[in-house]
Amino acid sequence: MKNQTKLLRLFLLFILSVLINNQVLARGTWHHGNLKGIEDLSFRLNVRGIDDDVWEKRLSSFIELRLLEHGIEFVDTQMPRMVVDISIIDSRIDAVSSYLVMLSLYNYGVSESEYYQSMADTLITKKLMTSKVFSREIMGQTSSKKMHRDVEKVINTMISAYIDQWFKDNPLKQF
Repeated sequence: MKNQTKLLRLFLLFILSVLINNQVLARGTWHHGNLKGIEDLSFRLNVRGIDDDVWEKRLSSFIELRLLEHGIEFVDTQMPRMVVDISIIDSRIDAVSSYLVMLSLYNYGVSESEYYQSMADTLITKKLMTSKVFSREIMGQTSSKKMHRDVEKVINTMISAYIDQWFKDNPLKQF
């Protein structure tokens, strides 16, 4: 009985480690190469939970300046579009408030089957769809007093991850 329990634990530990390794290895590779050639993009900031127009303008300016440092400009085109969604539950009663920050980049895309069919027909398909080509999400908790500062730190981390991936996909832009 004792050996069976030990074997069962080892088996479960092995299965758990395989599942965790699959998740770690698969994470982040789906967007490899998706940022190639993206230099200009449109931008939208959505803030829910706090009505602070001055802070929203400051966040928007900060994001624009961080990207402009690397030659990525905001333009008034439809796609590609960067969307930053911030959802805040600010509890002034409880000691802990929560936030969720999502940075996503959308662009037009064609499904693989449509692409191959258009290549065979020598016609360019008109069945474009909007696809998410880059995404990061961070959820956290903090006090009400530190909410703005912590959300700004998270946005800075996300912008840094985007810029790192952008340089990996556009290596000549480093020079």
